[in-house]
Amino acid sequence: MLEVGYLHIANPIAIISSHNHPETGVAAGLLLLDGFDLDDVSLQEMQESIESYSGSERANLKTSALGLCTTCSRDEPLLEAAKLASHNLCLLDLRLSKIRDPIRLLELIPRLKRCGVTLSLRIRPEDLSNELMEKLLESELDIIHLDLRGLNGAGPKMVKKARDCRGPMVMALADIGEFEDARMLLAMGADVVSMRGADPEFAQWLSSAVREYDSLSGWGNAPKHICAGGDLRGLAFCCPPVKHCAVLGALKRAGMTAEEFVNRKLALARGTPLEKGEGTCFGSLVWCCKASKMCYLREAAMQKIGLSDKEYMELKKKLAEDLLRQFS
Repeated sequence: MLEVGYLHIANPIAIISSHNHPETGVAAGLLLLDGFDLDDVSLQEMQESIESYSGSERANLKTSALGLCTTCSRDEPLLEAAKLASHNLCLLDLRLSKIRDPIRLLELIPRLKRCGVTLSLRIRPEDLSNELMEKLLESELDIIHLDLRGLNGAGPKMVKKARDCRGPMVMALADIGEFEDARMLLAMGADVVSMRGADPEFAQWLSSAVREYDSLSGWGNAPKHICAGGDLRGLAFCCPPVKHCAVLGALKRAGMTAEEFVNRKLALARGTPLEKGEGTCFGSLVWCCKASKMCYLREAAMQKIGLSDKEYMELKKKLAEDLLRQFS
């Protein structure tokens, strides 16, 4: 379960669908109703769409959260839409098609947030200068919704960049054709993967598969190891920096020294099963790699204390969160 603002997202798959022809029967974590250009569509129509997917109908769809994708050339309708979304506990997903001025955008975000709304911004990488990216990640946005369609191999790198800035939650809109496409984005730091125009049967299968993977693994969007190009959450799997390796660059990006890293990891492991690990390389599971990577030393230590792979990964997830929170 992901929680952001007042949203409760049961699984990390979001479906984007026209509010005129919405997808039905897909147990996604988030359904985003698209096409609310408020220069052409009234707020009354937006409210009617919300009501159509509330109550029993929304329960039938098995969708935990609802979102509204909107844009407008004027600010006032967007502010009213934010109030409406907040009242109905919907995500407001702001699109840039009519909000091209960065100054207007950066001034609009806090005004929308004052309406009490949970807010995301859908944006293409080509619309992001380094300066704008930095300001957005420091803004009051709850979610940055990266539109990565057509970028192929560059998409995961953009997700990693956004994740490592430790700003808003990351949602990645991409061309998903198989489970591995979604898993890669999640492993590089996406909290949610969104799809548009996907086959309903495939979307249903993917939602179920990702939910089951998360349940079985203990950390559904666990990062790659730092030395394999993972985001900063991968520090949870790193050894002490006793030699020149990729962890040193990651620590620099995280803003912590090697000494701080060692002391903080040891402190966070204290009193938990990660503190144990007799026979492992550094005598503690806090320094060990992912459960999916074969290591007979780690596996023997876990077996000795009765720690399952799922429990181990759940502890590593909490370790990553606490470690990066300390230095955010």
